[in-house]
Amino acid sequence: MNTWKFTGTVAWGLVVAAAFVAAQVFTTGVVALHGKGELSEAQAARVLDAATVDGYVLSLSTFASALVCVPLLLAIARLKRGSSLRDYFALRTVPARTLFAWIGITLVLLALSDGLTWLLGKPIVPDFMKVVNATADPLWLLWLALIVAAPLLEETFFRGFLFTGFAASAAGPVGAIVITSALWAAIHLQYDLYGIATLFVLGLVFGLARLRTGSLYVPLTLHAMTNLIAATQAALIG
Repeated sequence: MNTWKFTGTVAWGLVVAAAFVAAQVFTTGVVALHGKGELSEAQAARVLDAATVDGYVLSLSTFASALVCVPLLLAIARLKRGSSLRDYFALRTVPARTLFAWIGITLVLLALSDGLTWLLGKPIVPDFMKVVNATADPLWLLWLALIVAAPLLEETFFRGFLFTGFAASAAGPVGAIVITSALWAAIHLQYDLYGIATLFVLGLVFGLARLRTGSLYVPLTLHAMTNLIAATQAALIG
């Protein structure tokens, strides 16, 4: 299968990243400033800053980013002559026992992570999630964004497009797992270094699942399950 290899993957990845930021900024601005009337530059800046942790705004911007970036990723993959979307994004089903095995591995990892977090005296639910959950109205929209839209976009990009390109380059499959895990963790700047490091380890598991099963559906399921657990913890603990 033809892929964009390392340089092409990085270049197109930057294009998608720019589209992601543009969709986020545009949606946040439109939703946050709607109905606010005339605002000074300082007032508008304060409104937009508050909107970055508003659950309702986050929900809509997440959906907007997914609607823009997922089709863009598919189009970029199709631009490569001889490519197949099914192969490029590993759109293959796996036996139920395989999926359940990876679910079990992820649940054990999450339990160990929460245990370590508790032992270190850190909050199980990050402050960011507490604020987002408290400002989400309706709450179901936030849950839908976290459990469906965010995993779909992030897995299509990281364990789908980027993974395939990096794995086909000199980086190889192992390099693809490490690079995509690091990049995925790095975009979560709303968390502290401990939270980002935790996401990096989780990304390694997602990447290994992608490699061993040859299916994007597995890390996509694991990601959705992880976000469901995080959303539930925020609702019960936060």
